[in-house]
Amino acid sequence: MVIFNARGLMPPVFTPLNDDHTINYSVIPEYAKYLANAGIKSVLVGGTTGEHMSLSVGDRKKVIDAWVKVAKTTDLHIQVQVGGAPLSDVLDLASYCQKVGADSLLTLPELYFKPDSVDTLVDYVELVANAAPNLPVLYYHIPSMSKVEINMPAFVTKATNRIPNFKGIKFTSNDLSEGAQVLRALKNDQEMFLGADTLIAPAALLGIKSSIGTTWNLFPRLAQDILDAVERNDVAKARSLQETLSLAIEAHTVEGRLKCWI
Repeated sequence: MVIFNARGLMPPVFTPLNDDHTINYSVIPEYAKYLANAGIKSVLVGGTTGEHMSLSVGDRKKVIDAWVKVAKTTDLHIQVQVGGAPLSDVLDLASYCQKVGADSLLTLPELYFKPDSVDTLVDYVELVANAAPNLPVLYYHIPSMSKVEINMPAFVTKATNRIPNFKGIKFTSNDLSEGAQVLRALKNDQEMFLGADTLIAPAALLGIKSSIGTTWNLFPRLAQDILDAVERNDVAKARSLQETLSLAIEAHTVEGRLKCWI
Protein backbone atom coordinates (compact mmCIF):
# COMPACT_ATOMS: atom_id res chain seq x y z
CA MET A 1 0.00 0.00 0.00
CA VAL A 2 1.27 3.47 -0.94
CA ILE A 3 1.10 5.91 1.98
CA PHE A 4 1.02 9.69 1.61
CA ASN A 5 1.52 11.66 4.82
CA ALA A 6 2.50 15.19 3.74
CA ARG A 7 0.18 17.78 5.25
CA GLY A 8 0.12 21.50 6.04
CA LEU A 9 2.19 24.15 4.27
CA MET A 10 4.22 23.04 1.25
CA PRO A 11 6.22 25.80 -0.49
CA PRO A 12 6.77 25.32 -4.23
CA VAL A 13 10.47 26.10 -4.30
CA PHE A 14 12.16 28.50 -6.68
CA THR A 15 14.87 27.27 -9.03
CA PRO A 16 17.88 29.49 -8.25
CA LEU A 17 19.57 30.83 -11.38
CA ASN A 18 22.86 32.51 -12.11
CA ASP A 19 23.03 35.65 -14.26
CA ASP A 20 23.68 33.50 -17.33
CA HIS A 21 20.50 31.48 -16.62
CA THR A 22 22.37 28.37 -15.53
CA ILE A 23 21.13 26.76 -12.33
CA ASN A 24 22.84 27.72 -9.08
CA TYR A 25 22.77 24.40 -7.24
CA SER A 26 25.10 25.67 -4.51
CA VAL A 27 22.38 27.65 -2.71
CA ILE A 28 19.86 24.81 -2.48
CA PRO A 29 21.21 23.33 0.80
CA GLU A 30 20.97 26.70 2.57
CA TYR A 31 17.55 27.32 1.01
CA ALA A 32 16.31 23.98 2.34
CA LYS A 33 17.76 24.69 5.78
CA TYR A 34 15.98 28.07 5.89
CA LEU A 35 12.62 26.45 5.13
CA ALA A 36 13.14 23.63 7.62
CA ASN A 37 14.10 26.11 10.34
CA ALA A 38 10.88 28.02 9.61
CA GLY A 39 8.86 24.92 10.42
CA ILE A 40 8.28 23.68 6.88
CA LYS A 41 8.00 19.89 6.60
CA SER A 42 7.59 19.41 2.84
CA VAL A 43 8.41 21.18 -0.43
CA LEU A 44 7.27 20.98 -4.04
CA VAL A 45 10.07 20.83 -6.60
CA GLY A 46 9.36 21.67 -10.23
CA GLY A 47 6.08 23.49 -9.85
CA THR A 48 4.98 26.65 -11.63
CA THR A 49 7.08 28.68 -9.20
CA GLY A 50 10.11 26.51 -9.98
CA GLU A 51 9.73 27.18 -13.74
CA HIS A 52 10.47 23.59 -14.71
CA MET A 53 8.42 24.02 -17.87
CA SER A 54 11.37 26.13 -19.07
CA LEU A 55 14.07 23.58 -18.18
CA SER A 56 15.45 20.58 -20.03
CA VAL A 57 14.75 17.12 -18.66
CA GLY A 58 18.43 16.86 -17.78
CA ASP A 59 18.33 20.04 -15.71
CA ARG A 60 15.07 18.99 -14.06
CA LYS A 61 16.69 15.73 -12.97
CA LYS A 62 19.69 17.58 -11.53
CA VAL A 63 17.40 19.86 -9.52
CA ILE A 64 15.50 16.82 -8.25
CA ASP A 65 18.80 15.20 -7.26
CA ALA A 66 19.83 18.31 -5.32
CA TRP A 67 16.60 18.43 -3.31
CA VAL A 68 16.53 14.69 -2.63
CA LYS A 69 20.08 15.03 -1.31
CA VAL A 70 19.27 17.88 1.09
CA ALA A 71 16.23 16.00 2.37
CA LYS A 72 18.61 13.60 4.08
CA THR A 73 19.80 16.36 6.41
CA THR A 74 16.61 18.44 6.70
CA ASP A 75 14.01 15.63 6.80
CA LEU A 76 11.90 17.47 4.22
CA HIS A 77 9.28 15.57 2.25
CA ILE A 78 10.18 16.06 -1.42
CA GLN A 79 7.25 16.22 -3.82
CA VAL A 80 8.13 16.65 -7.50
CA GLN A 81 5.93 18.07 -10.25
CA VAL A 82 6.70 15.94 -13.33
CA GLY A 83 4.10 17.24 -15.77
CA GLY A 84 4.96 18.83 -19.09
CA ALA A 85 5.44 17.59 -22.63
CA PRO A 86 6.00 15.25 -24.35
CA LEU A 87 4.45 12.34 -22.46
CA SER A 88 7.64 10.31 -22.76
CA ASP A 89 9.50 12.96 -20.75
CA VAL A 90 6.77 13.01 -18.10
CA LEU A 91 6.93 9.24 -17.69
CA ASP A 92 10.73 9.33 -17.66
CA LEU A 93 10.70 11.92 -14.87
CA ALA A 94 8.11 9.99 -12.86
CA SER A 95 10.18 6.82 -13.08
CA TYR A 96 13.34 8.76 -12.24
CA CYS A 97 11.76 10.26 -9.12
CA GLN A 98 10.91 6.81 -7.82
CA LYS A 99 14.44 5.60 -8.58
CA VAL A 100 16.28 8.42 -6.78
CA GLY A 101 14.07 8.59 -3.70
CA ALA A 102 11.58 11.43 -4.09
CA ASP A 103 8.63 11.08 -1.72
CA SER A 104 5.65 11.91 -3.93
CA LEU A 105 4.65 13.20 -7.37
CA LEU A 106 2.40 15.93 -8.69
CA THR A 107 1.39 16.01 -12.34
CA LEU A 108 -0.20 18.51 -14.66
CA PRO A 109 -2.61 17.27 -17.34
CA GLU A 110 -1.56 16.69 -20.93
CA LEU A 111 -0.79 20.23 -22.12
CA TYR A 112 -1.30 19.99 -25.90
CA PHE A 113 -3.92 17.32 -26.61
CA LYS A 114 -5.82 18.47 -23.57
CA PRO A 115 -8.14 16.07 -21.72
CA ASP A 116 -11.75 16.97 -22.47
CA SER A 117 -13.54 14.65 -20.06
CA VAL A 118 -13.16 13.05 -16.66
CA ASP A 119 -12.26 9.73 -18.29
CA THR A 120 -9.51 11.13 -20.52
CA LEU A 121 -7.96 13.00 -17.60
CA VAL A 122 -8.02 9.88 -15.42
CA ASP A 123 -6.45 7.93 -18.31
CA TYR A 124 -3.56 10.40 -18.42
CA VAL A 125 -2.94 10.53 -14.68
CA GLU A 126 -3.07 6.73 -14.59
CA LEU A 127 -0.22 6.57 -17.12
CA VAL A 128 1.90 8.81 -14.90
CA ALA A 129 0.99 6.87 -11.77
CA ASN A 130 1.89 3.57 -13.42
CA ALA A 131 5.36 4.92 -14.22
CA ALA A 132 6.02 5.28 -10.46
CA PRO A 133 3.73 2.73 -8.80
CA ASN A 134 5.45 2.97 -5.42
CA LEU A 135 5.01 6.74 -5.09
CA PRO A 136 1.91 8.74 -4.12
CA VAL A 137 0.64 10.72 -7.11
CA LEU A 138 -1.43 13.90 -6.91
CA TYR A 139 -3.10 15.87 -9.70
CA TYR A 140 -2.25 19.53 -10.33
CA HIS A 141 -5.47 21.42 -11.08
CA ILE A 142 -4.55 24.87 -12.38
CA PRO A 143 -7.09 25.76 -15.10
CA SER A 144 -5.86 29.35 -15.43
CA MET A 145 -2.60 27.99 -16.89
CA SER A 146 -3.42 24.51 -18.21
CA LYS A 147 -6.81 25.52 -19.67
CA VAL A 148 -8.14 22.13 -18.59
CA GLU A 149 -11.46 22.70 -16.84
CA ILE A 150 -13.05 19.42 -15.84
CA ASN A 151 -15.35 18.59 -12.94
CA MET A 152 -12.86 17.96 -10.15
CA PRO A 153 -15.11 16.12 -7.66
CA ALA A 154 -16.04 13.64 -10.41
CA PHE A 155 -12.39 13.31 -11.44
CA VAL A 156 -11.20 12.69 -7.88
CA THR A 157 -13.86 10.02 -7.36
CA LYS A 158 -13.01 8.15 -10.56
CA ALA A 159 -9.23 8.51 -10.12
CA THR A 160 -9.50 7.12 -6.59
CA ASN A 161 -11.39 4.08 -7.84
CA ARG A 162 -8.99 3.38 -10.71
CA ILE A 163 -5.52 4.42 -9.51
CA PRO A 164 -4.21 2.73 -6.36
CA ASN A 165 -1.50 5.34 -5.71
CA PHE A 166 -3.66 8.40 -6.43
CA LYS A 167 -3.47 10.41 -3.23
CA GLY A 168 -4.97 13.83 -3.84
CA ILE A 169 -4.90 17.13 -5.63
CA LYS A 170 -3.37 20.57 -5.71
CA PHE A 171 -6.39 22.79 -6.24
CA THR A 172 -5.27 26.12 -7.72
CA SER A 173 -8.59 27.85 -8.15
CA ASN A 174 -10.57 30.53 -6.37
CA ASP A 175 -13.73 28.39 -6.56
CA LEU A 176 -14.01 27.28 -2.94
CA SER A 177 -17.46 25.86 -3.60
CA GLU A 178 -15.94 23.27 -5.93
CA GLY A 179 -13.01 22.97 -3.53
CA ALA A 180 -15.33 21.92 -0.72
CA GLN A 181 -16.88 19.30 -3.01
CA VAL A 182 -13.41 17.96 -3.85
CA LEU A 183 -12.58 17.72 -0.15
CA ARG A 184 -15.72 15.67 0.47
CA ALA A 185 -14.83 13.33 -2.40
CA LEU A 186 -11.38 12.52 -1.02
CA LYS A 187 -10.65 9.56 1.26
CA ASN A 188 -8.91 9.81 4.63
CA ASP A 189 -5.55 8.74 3.17
CA GLN A 190 -5.66 11.48 0.52
CA GLU A 191 -5.08 15.21 0.78
CA MET A 192 -6.16 18.42 -0.90
CA PHE A 193 -3.67 21.28 -1.18
CA LEU A 194 -5.07 24.73 -1.86
CA GLY A 195 -3.10 26.73 -4.42
CA ALA A 196 -4.62 30.17 -3.77
CA ASP A 197 -2.47 31.95 -1.16
CA THR A 198 -4.98 34.73 -0.51
CA LEU A 199 -7.71 32.27 0.47
CA ILE A 200 -6.11 30.05 3.09
CA ALA A 201 -8.22 31.44 5.96
CA PRO A 202 -11.64 30.87 4.33
CA ALA A 203 -10.42 27.57 2.89
CA ALA A 204 -9.30 26.39 6.33
CA LEU A 205 -12.75 27.23 7.71
CA LEU A 206 -14.12 24.80 5.09
CA GLY A 207 -11.67 22.14 6.24
CA ILE A 208 -8.99 22.64 3.58
CA LYS A 209 -5.98 22.89 5.87
CA SER A 210 -3.09 22.06 3.54
CA SER A 211 -1.76 24.36 0.85
CA ILE A 212 0.99 24.79 -1.71
CA GLY A 213 1.72 28.49 -2.01
CA THR A 214 4.57 30.53 -3.44
CA THR A 215 4.46 32.96 -0.54
CA TRP A 216 5.19 30.18 1.96
CA ASN A 217 8.78 30.68 0.78
CA LEU A 218 8.61 34.26 2.07
CA PHE A 219 6.10 34.25 4.95
CA PRO A 220 5.88 30.69 6.30
CA ARG A 221 5.29 31.78 9.90
CA LEU A 222 2.47 34.14 8.94
CA ALA A 223 0.73 31.43 6.94
CA GLN A 224 1.00 28.99 9.84
CA ASP A 225 -0.36 31.62 12.24
CA ILE A 226 -3.46 31.90 10.03
CA LEU A 227 -4.04 28.16 10.17
CA ASP A 228 -3.47 28.13 13.93
CA ALA A 229 -6.02 30.93 14.43
CA VAL A 230 -8.63 28.98 12.46
CA GLU A 231 -7.85 25.88 14.53
CA ARG A 232 -8.51 27.92 17.72
CA ASN A 233 -11.78 29.22 16.22
CA ASP A 234 -10.36 32.75 16.44
CA VAL A 235 -12.00 33.95 13.25
CA ALA A 236 -11.23 37.63 13.85
CA LYS A 237 -7.51 36.89 14.22
CA ALA A 238 -7.51 34.65 11.15
CA ARG A 239 -9.21 37.37 9.11
CA SER A 240 -6.73 40.01 10.30
CA LEU A 241 -3.72 37.83 9.52
CA GLN A 242 -5.16 36.89 6.12
CA GLU A 243 -5.50 40.58 5.31
CA THR A 244 -1.85 41.14 6.29
CA LEU A 245 -0.77 38.27 4.04
CA SER A 246 -2.98 39.38 1.16
CA LEU A 247 -1.59 42.93 1.30
CA ALA A 248 1.96 41.54 1.30
CA ILE A 249 1.14 39.42 -1.75
CA GLU A 250 -0.35 42.44 -3.53
CA ALA A 251 2.81 44.45 -2.80
CA HIS A 252 5.04 41.70 -4.18
CA THR A 253 2.96 41.23 -7.33
CA VAL A 254 2.23 44.89 -8.11
CA GLU A 255 4.30 44.74 -11.31
CA GLY A 256 2.86 41.40 -12.37
CA ARG A 257 3.22 37.82 -11.23
CA LEU A 258 6.15 36.93 -13.48
CA LYS A 259 8.22 40.03 -12.67
CA CYS A 260 7.60 39.44 -8.99
CA TRP A 261 8.55 35.81 -8.61
CA ILE A 262 11.27 35.34 -11.23
